[in-house]
Parts: sequence; structure tokens; C-alpha cells
Amino acid sequence: MGASLRPTHAVRRAPAAPPLPAATPPSPADPGRVYRLVDASGQPHPFLDDQFDSIEAAWDAALAWCEGQGLLPAETAPLDRILVLGSHFGMEVSTRRGDWRTLRHAAPPALAAPKRPLALPHG
Repeated sequence: MGASLRPTHAVRRAPAAPPLPAATPPSPADPGRVYRLVDASGQPHPFLDDQFDSIEAAWDAALAWCEGQGLLPAETAPLDRILVLGSHFGMEVSTRRGDWRTLRHAAPPALAAPKRPLALPHG
């Protein structure tokens, strides 16, 4: 009755999987990675549906488009430029598998910088 419940054969274990490489954020110099601008619904921007080699190149194109549309007068303050760009454009980056990953959603300025703090319901 004191029999042991050990297996009578050797148990084979699968070899350990090699460690996964550490995730690194994409960089402009990362070959194969491209960026695109998207609209508020997450679709490629209707006027700037292009692929850019860097985040900076995408934002420069967005800035030039906004200036051309009269959305950004020359005297616009830097913070206001950011708010206008953020309200019209989101950003995606291509993955190594050919998909798109969202880096930033387009959001209206009221959500990005409300004039007064949002009130939370009590109770």
C-alpha cells in the first residue's frame, strides 16, 4: 500500500526555446518600416495616403498640407500647430509582417487639451 506513484520510464522534456529578442521601438533607420498618416476613423488619410520613411517626414507632410489648406497661418504658435496636427492626423507604422500598428490616434483639440477639467460624476 505504500507504493510510489512514480513513472517507470524517463520523462522527456522539450528543449528550451531560445529567448525572444527584446522589443525595440521602430526607428527611422529601421529598414522596411514605413509610416502613414490616418484620419480620425483610423483609415489612411484621404489626401495624404502615402508611405513615409520616418515619423518626421510624415509630420512635415501633414504640416505642409495644413498650411496649404489655411488651417495653420504663419503666425500660429507651436502648441496650436500640435493641436491642429493632432486633430487631423493619426500615425501608423508598418510591422515586419506587413500589417499596420497604430502609434497615435487623431483626436479633436477639445479632447487633447480641454479648457476646463472634465467633471466626473459623484456618487
